[in-house]
Amino acid sequence: MRRLHFRSLIPNLITLSGLSFGLSSIRFAIEGEFNLAVICILFAAVCDVLDGMLARHLDSESDLGFQLDSLSDFLSFGVAPGILIYMAIFYENSSIGVFSTLIFIIFSCLRLALFNVLHEKSKHNEIQRIGFFTGIPTPAGAILILLPLTHVFMGYGWVYENINFVAGYIILISGLLVSKIPTFSLKGRGLPIRSKFTFLILFSMLVLSMINLPWHTLNVLALIYLLTIPFSVFSWQKERNKIVNRREV
Repeated sequence: MRRLHFRSLIPNLITLSGLSFGLSSIRFAIEGEFNLAVICILFAAVCDVLDGMLARHLDSESDLGFQLDSLSDFLSFGVAPGILIYMAIFYENSSIGVFSTLIFIIFSCLRLALFNVLHEKSKHNEIQRIGFFTGIPTPAGAILILLPLTHVFMGYGWVYENINFVAGYIILISGLLVSKIPTFSLKGRGLPIRSKFTFLILFSMLVLSMINLPWHTLNVLALIYLLTIPFSVFSWQKERNKIVNRREV
């Protein structure tokens, strides 16, 4: 029988911590503590990044961890933000709110199922292993649909005056989840910062910005992410052509 090392459990414990943050977000959303609910989703996103990094660093990747991560992602970045947006924005506009948030939750489930299928195919397909997601990942989708709520936190009143626009925006983001648009993945390429000192400075600035101006910072990061999508499409086509040409030689 294979001996189970404690270090192999660490990534799964972090995944379960992320799941706990997702559950806490749902609780805070139901209780009307919307700020805390968003913060819990952000902490869940941090856990989602850390568990994969540690699993690769500790050489403890497993099928159990992969499936656990997928289930945690569905709850933390599908169910939790859907319930939060409904309770915070659509509670008095139930028809359009139920429809748009259900679409997001269902498409999040479909996106994770598609990711699991593509993950299996990537083991035998070089094109699938070149550092790209197909569609936007669920953590990014969750943060993007929360942007209207962050505008409420910042004191902007347009959100409640344009409920149909917000619903349409959520449906649009839901569509991006299951689209075939390639988006950058750090799993296959790492951070584009070579200097540890530069990374430390940028990371410190990000942390300070999130502490002092969390909602403004979140909007800036989301905008930067959206702007990278056209570049990811171009980069994916370039990498794909290299692989195809190499096969033909």
